[in-house]
Formats: sequence, C-alpha cells, structure tokens
Amino acid sequence: YNEALQIKGVIKVVTAKDIPGNRFCGHLKKDWPALIDIGEETRYIGDVIALIAAESEEIARKAMGLIKVDFEKLKPITSPNEALEKDAPKLHSDGNVLAREILKRGNVDEALKKSKFIVNNKYSVPFTEHAFLEPESALAIPTDSELIVYTGTQSVYDDLREISSLLGVDIDKIRVVSKYVGGGFGGKEDMSCQHHTALLAYLTGKPVKMTLTRAESINVHPKRHAMEMEFTTACDENGILTAMKAKIIADTGAYASLGGPVLQRACTHAAGPYNYQNSEVEGIAVYTNNPPAGAFRGFGVTESAFATESNINKLAELVGISPWEIRWRNAIEAGQELPNGQIADSDTAFKDTLLAVKDEYYKSEFAGIACAFKNSGIGVGLPDIGRTILEVQNGKIIIRTSAACMGQGVGTTMTQIVCEVLNIDANSVVWIQPDTKRTPDAGTSTASRQTLFTGEATRIAALKLKAAIKGNDLNSVNGQEFYGEYYGKTDKMGSEKNNPISHVAYGYATQVVILNKDGSLKKVIAAHDVGKAINPLNVEGQIEGGVVMGLGYALTEDYPLNESIPTAKFGTLGLFRSTMVPEIVPIIVEKSTSKLAFGAKGVGEITCIPTAPAVQNAYYKLDGIFRTKLPLKNTFYRK
Repeated sequence: YNEALQIKGVIKVVTAKDIPGNRFCGHLKKDWPALIDIGEETRYIGDVIALIAAESEEIARKAMGLIKVDFEKLKPITSPNEALEKDAPKLHSDGNVLAREILKRGNVDEALKKSKFIVNNKYSVPFTEHAFLEPESALAIPTDSELIVYTGTQSVYDDLREISSLLGVDIDKIRVVSKYVGGGFGGKEDMSCQHHTALLAYLTGKPVKMTLTRAESINVHPKRHAMEMEFTTACDENGILTAMKAKIIADTGAYASLGGPVLQRACTHAAGPYNYQNSEVEGIAVYTNNPPAGAFRGFGVTESAFATESNINKLAELVGISPWEIRWRNAIEAGQELPNGQIADSDTAFKDTLLAVKDEYYKSEFAGIACAFKNSGIGVGLPDIGRTILEVQNGKIIIRTSAACMGQGVGTTMTQIVCEVLNIDANSVVWIQPDTKRTPDAGTSTASRQTLFTGEATRIAALKLKAAIKGNDLNSVNGQEFYGEYYGKTDKMGSEKNNPISHVAYGYATQVVILNKDGSLKKVIAAHDVGKAINPLNVEGQIEGGVVMGLGYALTEDYPLNESIPTAKFGTLGLFRSTMVPEIVPIIVEKSTSKLAFGAKGVGEITCIPTAPAVQNAYYKLDGIFRTKLPLKNTFYRK
C-alpha cells in the first residue's frame, strides 16, 4: 500500500498487524476479525482488509483504489445445505454449525398418532435488510485523558467493551457517546464502523470520522436470518391443538453476531401462544459465506411465526371452522401453561386481542388473520438489568440512563414515568443521550425490554427522589443523585422446573389483513396487548410502523445474493413505499395489574410478527393458493 501513502493528504494506512489489542469482535462469540490479515480468508463481501485515514473522504477513496490485494478466489458456500455437507470446507475452526437448539415437551409422536387432522408444510423466508434511514456513522476524538467515540448505537456499553478490547486499553480510557441513532431495528447492535473509526483515531492521534455509504451498509451489517422450516401441526376433530413438530435451519452467514439467541427465540416461540403441551423443535444455525445474520425486529419469531400461524390456518379449514375460531378455542389464558411450560400471568390478554378484531374479521370477505406472542426482556436466565440515575440540578431532574433511543421514544417514556411518580410538569425534566461516562449500563435496546426494565428502574429512582423531597421542592435535594435498578430474574433454558419463568413478561397480538377483490391491501387491524400504554400515541406509532415493515416482509422485500454477494441497491430492496400503505387501525389492549413500569410490556418487536402470515391467509382466501415462501409470489404487489 506504499503507493496509497504517497498521495498528498493520506495520513495512515492500517492493516491487521497494526491492531494493538484483540483483533476479533463479537458481543457473545468473538469470531469476527476487525481486519483480515495476510494469508487469511475473507469470509464475506463486507470483510475489511485495510483502513485509510486521510484529510478528506475523496482523498481516502482515491487512495483505496491504489491498494493492491493479491486474492486467490475460492468457491463460496452459499447455503446451509452446502455448509452441512460432509466435505464442505470449514468456515471457522470449530466447523460450520454455530448453534443447535432442541426443545421437547410432552410426547409429540404419540399425540400426532392420535390426532384427527395433521398439516405438514415446508416454508422459506429470505434475508432482509434493516434499511434504517441513516447509515452507520462514527466520530472518534482523542483527548489527553481518553478517546471519545460518538456514534449511533443500540448499546454504548457494548461498543465500549468491543472498542477497548480492540485497542487493548482499559475501559476507562474510552468514552462512547450516542448521538441520534437514525433507526436501528437490531441492525446497529454489532460493530459496523465505530471500532474502525476508533482504531484510526487511536493510531493517528487525530479526530477521525467515518460514514458508510448505503452500498457499504447493505454489504456490511448483519441481516434478518433466512430460514428453511418444516412444520407439522395437529389438532382433534374440534380444532383443539394437540401437537407441533418443527425443524428450523437458519442461515447465520459468515459470523456469529446474535445468530445463536435469534435461533433460540425462533424455537422457543415456534409453538405460538396456544394451550397445548406436546411440542418438539429442532433448530440449527449454520455458517455460510453470505453476509452475517443477527438481530432484526422480531428476533427469529418473525420467521417461525410465519410457518406456525399458516399451518394453524390450514388446520382450521380441515376442521371446518374459521381461523378466528381455532385461535379462540386454543388461545392461552391466565393460569394456563404456555408451550414452554411458563404459567401465563394474570395480565395475559390474548383473547382480548382476538375479541378486538372479531367483528371486522367476520364482516370482510378476504380477511386473513394471525396471532403472535413475544417476550419482553432477554430472559432465559441471563443477566437482564435496567438502570437509571436521576440527578437534580438547579430545579431540573436529569434522567441518566444508557437505554438507547432509536426512534421508539425511550426518552419520552422515561420522562413520563418521572412526571407520573412526582406529579410534576415535563418542563422540569431533562433526558440526556447515552454516555458511558455519565449514564449507567441499562443493557442494549433489544428484546422489547427498555420500557419495562429501564422504565421500572426509572420508577424506583423517582420513588427515592420523592421520598427525599418530603413535600419540598426540588431545590431541597439540589446536587443529589437517586439510583434505580431493576433485575428481571428468569430461569435458564432447559430448566428442570415444570413451570420455568423464561421471561418476566409476554405481549400478545392479533392482526387482520383485509384485501380488495383485485388483491390490493384495503385495511389492517392490529390489536396489541401492551399491558399499559404509557404513551398511547407512541404505541400506535410502533404498531403502524411494525405493520408496514411486516407488509414489506410479506409482499415485496428481498435481499438477493449472487454467489453470496448482495445485488440489491436501496431502491431495489423492495421496501414498502408510503403510497402503498393501506389504512391501519391500531387497537391498544390494556389489562395489566403489574406494578413493574406501571404495567407496561414491550411492543417494539411483536408489531411486525403476525403481519406476514395474516397477509398469506388473506391471499389464500382470495385465490385459493397456499403460499409457503416469502415474499409471496403472484400477488397484486409481485406480478
């Protein structure tokens, strides 16, 4: 790369040998090299070989063209099937399987034998791109005491850990500050460019800014998993569900990212929110040379729900009852056991969501229906903590928490909780952006957890502040800090308990999609059990946004690959356009008796989960074709 260094304005070219710390990144499994070294394989199109710091982006890109790389081209492994073949090359030293999940409850084979009706189908869902409006960007500034990294992220503390590991320095030498995130949906949980920006700033001693182009963003960050699924679902003559068996193969791409937990969630939710106790799910996440797959709104449940809900609609037809009725007969109620053994809480309002859409469903000729449930919180025995500090300064309450706001309104929600507890006006409250030097670690904005977990931590802190004031004004506690923490304790996967607590809360939903005779979308009715809507307008916005995302997943979106290389541009991803969006009727169902965060349950992910199977069901009613692959073929939107 000496030729690149000769260009005026080029400051430094950095390769793998320049990394001072641990070269490998990954929140859970450190298998993703920040830079590929000489003699190593690049595993996907987004792998980075060299970094260039220059006085302008134009100069840096010119220098990039002068770096010469001598490649030996290898045949990529483009699918899990290829990766699982006996003589397949190993993509990682420990093989091509990232994770396996086997979940068994009851006696499935016996239950299947005794069942009156059985449906078996194979389903296929594609990779999808998050397509957040703002591509990844970071600015790193060295100071005398620390390196400050400004970025848009779903967890400043995850970034802190990754960057300090890469640079080989103590975490107190790095400060990560979140700016407005510009959309996340799970796509800004991994390292994209913030670690590279930090590395360049650290090695040059100068401020460095890096912003990915849209093409780079599409190539680099992890996507929603493509999955191949086979589901067998059974019921008796009355439509009472008896058993479910599933096999799920997830394409996790070149690196682990969060592929293990995504597979786990796809499996734990595969039986749906219904009252039957015989289920067997086998899941496998497989490495390929495709772009990595990781967190994406719905976190694996979007994929498995498409299969399980479509099968249930087919069973209803065999029984001779409506898809609404089969769900009503099987819907989980408070006190019953979910398919994973957890006892449904007293605030379970699944049946209320079914009732909320019943009239619209039955009066519409081409109406499709599907349901979903989704956890709030990481759960399954893992540390899951929300944290908040309330600081009083000059008559203002400053909310300090690292819970990332990426458009879902965390700042607004925490402000409302403080105002509710203290009975004060919002003008007295200030929310600041996450900052590892000022805000405590509230965990990542994922798993629909922040409203419940950090909301409860904020409520606890506000109660402490209220007790300290004792009826006086805020000046009486000026300069003081009040700390709140909420730890959601759960049981680990494979717990020996008959009724383990996998997650502290579940939300439930029913969505109905209505088509016009020409196959165009007429209306979507989306009823969501959210416990308590702290900000109803905000929740409605989440529902509408999630439905639109679900419509795109069902009808138009794809992320095509040619020999593991993405071929789509932003404009050809098939994103659902605003002009295509039908009327959406969000219905908020509130039934919570919980004190945690005033009874709120997360709604971020569940909103896009039942949409695709509801669309599939509507088209099946319209033209009698039972489609098993997304995006759906031969619809009004895909001639």
